[in-house]
Amino acid sequence: MQPRRILATIVGTVQSAIGVLAVIFAYFLYFDFFDVQTMLNTPVELLPFYVFALTVFGFFSVISGLFLLHEGLKSR
Repeated sequence: MQPRRILATIVGTVQSAIGVLAVIFAYFLYFDFFDVQTMLNTPVELLPFYVFALTVFGFFSVISGLFLLHEGLKSR
């Protein structure tokens, strides 16, 4: 494999994982699992904005990571 394809595969995997973790964290923040809102001292007025920002960041990160994975894994 070429170094560029290896790097694209690694970066794509890491980026997709970070995106999934951001979406999961947004879910935990919104539904207050493990008292995340209390630990972060999140104001209730800004909660929808934080969840929206984390979700958008997560989805864009996952999509971008999947494109990188596709580039790294396509025809050898």
